[in-house]
Amino acid sequence: MTSGWAGNILRVDLTEGKVTSEPLPESWQTQFLGGSGINDWILWNEVPPEVEPLSPENRLIFGVGPLAGTLIPLGSRTHVTTRSPLTGIFGDSNGGGFWSTMLKYAGYDHLIIQGKADKPVYLWITDDQVSIRDAAHLWGQDTYQTVGTLKEELGEEVAVAAIGPAGENQVLFANIMFDRYRAAAKTGAGCVMGSKNLKAIAVQGTNSVTMARPQEVRPLAEELRRRLDINQSRGIASFAKYGTTFLTTLYNELGCNSVNNYQDTVFQGVEDIHPDKFVDEFVQHNISCSVNCPVHCAHHWKIPQGPYKGEVGSKIEYIIMDSMGMHLGVSDLAAILHFQNLLNKQGMDATQTGTSIGLMMELWQRGIITAADTAGTEFEWGDVTGIEETINLIARREGVGQLLADGTLAAALKIGRKAEKYVCHSKGMTEVEDVRGFPGWALGYAISNRGADHLKAHGQIDKQQRHDVSEKLFGVPDVGNPTSVAYKGKSAKYHEEFEAIINSTGVCMMNALSLSIKFKPEEAVHMADYAPILSVVTGLEMSAEDVQQCAERIVCLEKAYNARLGLSRKDDTLHGRWMNEPCPSGMGKGMKAEDYLEQCLNEYYAERGFDPTTGLPTIKKLQDLGLDTVAQELVSRGVI
Repeated sequence: MTSGWAGNILRVDLTEGKVTSEPLPESWQTQFLGGSGINDWILWNEVPPEVEPLSPENRLIFGVGPLAGTLIPLGSRTHVTTRSPLTGIFGDSNGGGFWSTMLKYAGYDHLIIQGKADKPVYLWITDDQVSIRDAAHLWGQDTYQTVGTLKEELGEEVAVAAIGPAGENQVLFANIMFDRYRAAAKTGAGCVMGSKNLKAIAVQGTNSVTMARPQEVRPLAEELRRRLDINQSRGIASFAKYGTTFLTTLYNELGCNSVNNYQDTVFQGVEDIHPDKFVDEFVQHNISCSVNCPVHCAHHWKIPQGPYKGEVGSKIEYIIMDSMGMHLGVSDLAAILHFQNLLNKQGMDATQTGTSIGLMMELWQRGIITAADTAGTEFEWGDVTGIEETINLIARREGVGQLLADGTLAAALKIGRKAEKYVCHSKGMTEVEDVRGFPGWALGYAISNRGADHLKAHGQIDKQQRHDVSEKLFGVPDVGNPTSVAYKGKSAKYHEEFEAIINSTGVCMMNALSLSIKFKPEEAVHMADYAPILSVVTGLEMSAEDVQQCAERIVCLEKAYNARLGLSRKDDTLHGRWMNEPCPSGMGKGMKAEDYLEQCLNEYYAERGFDPTTGLPTIKKLQDLGLDTVAQELVSRGVI
């Protein structure tokens, strides 16, 4: 068995109450690396189109990569993969914290949950001792309470993944929380976990990860730590001080925030939620989610005054600053922090929650809905009391929450009256970065395999206008021009593959991307640079071409999974204002996706070697990547 990986898959059948350990095939390691890549392969083989998202036969797959839990910095991520109950298609999400390391140290790279327990249970994993335990006393608790209860019962060092009331009530965008503050959000993994009557997974591992050539790993790890120094990268420096909240002001400068449900892209009240205000008035101290990460981009915070005085929490993301702040007309930073805690406790994705409430606010503003449509709940911009009430109603599926619990697009379709024109989405997934003035980002949203998303093919080259990095990677400076249409297909392909490698190796996405945007371009860390790192950790001699082919294989497998469900080029598109209303402000003022998206898609499919008519991988492309059985099944189903 090669090093880096623990070498085992833990499978839990909740219907049968059966736990088994299976060896991780070495061929999977070389083809898909780990994390998201191997998760994808398991999903392809075990969840065909006939298995519905909330069927007991759907799989909930947790995976950590070969770099997680090693000396390599940033190795702290857990990837969760399933068929999404929110969109009905490929679904995955990613969370940080110590849970991934604990699973690895317990001896497992992947955990597959299948079946459905006949009553609420939790899973207790401590090295090779695994048990399914009664969770009656946990059912109904929020995630913070669940983590606290299990740590009290099992020990403070235990890492816990848990769902809240939203997951129990099968809100379609329920998430999984790792140790209270780290979310595997998007796509409804918490809903699938709730549908299986699985409340939590507690893990304690006491082993270590073997590295093939530790004497060579150490200098590589130290070099990476040096490059993560705040003086070497604007992105790293910003993360170290602010976390992702620095994007609030950066995006306001560019004009890609979502304000009042995408009615504007520049927030006039940005000074009230400025990242400096967060750091100066709320932050207690910085923390890391990995023992080997020098960035410490998370924060413990405390609200100093007002109605939420004394409330404490950890971490705050840009996505919450927008989805629960600017998107809803809220400029009260303390309220946004409070909303974060509330969403974490209930176990709900911030983006879908925010876009659902934002939809209702705009429909209310335009007189399309009234109190008669909302069971008496009012939806005024900036109404923090109403927002909190609605969050709780969604989690319980009560009142207007029953309407919103199936997601923003579903709510609009149920309301009718052309409400869907106010929903910005791709493949049923909403997002709050407004991308219509930025072709590269818009293309990334359109092609994303899990629906509109900022973490599938969303690089930082155009955000930071790095023409030098564009020149180095693509031979042209154009990718560094945010509003240019040229070469965005080339950029999307690269970043889609780069981010597949990041998610499959188990390292942190945002800081890994920032390593590719350096003040000193010669020190940047790009996709090819993971080849020597993987080689010394795992013992597999991997070239840059091997790494790139793994990434391409992973991306194409996800696209094949959706193709098997009937998706094609027609679905690689955007909806709502992103598509057909000119951007009202900012750098991309006057632009809209319908003016350039087809051109970008044509370039992207050409770069990928896909069929330009269907937007799907060809038989030859799949065979060249060693996905012969995938090609055979798509042919047998008449897909390609």
